[in-house]
Formats: sequence, structure tokens, C-alpha cells
Amino acid sequence: MAVADNRIYYRTEDGTMLLIEPSSKEYLERGRFEQPDRTRPPAWAHPVIANGKLYVRDQDTLFCYDVKRP
Repeated sequence: MAVADNRIYYRTEDGTMLLIEPSSKEYLERGRFEQPDRTRPPAWAHPVIANGKLYVRDQDTLFCYDVKRP
């Protein structure tokens, strides 16, 4: 899990990425996507956010997504 711009970036063991807005009243999921080219082992590497980019590692593969707010 990582937090940036008041959003939670949560990665499940199966590789699904979730974008969650923190709320004390309810679960607010703002987006999700399945990682392409998923390997078999569980995904334990934490997502990293730096300079408006989301980095997701899976074994020997690194994905980078632009997550800057407009």
C-alpha cells in the first residue's frame, strides 16, 4: 500500500491495483486495474509513487503509470 495526493494505492496479492479515497464513513473505490503479464507467485512488492508516476514491480518486470492529477 502507498499513499499520495490523499489517495490510497493498494495492490492485492493477485496483482490487482486499487485506488481508494480515504473515508471514515464508507469504502470509496475510485478505480482498479488488473496488472498485465501477471506471474504465478503472489505479488508482494509494494507500489511506489514518485513524481506523479506509479511504479509496480512483479518479479523481473517493472510497470510505470502516469497518475498525476490534472
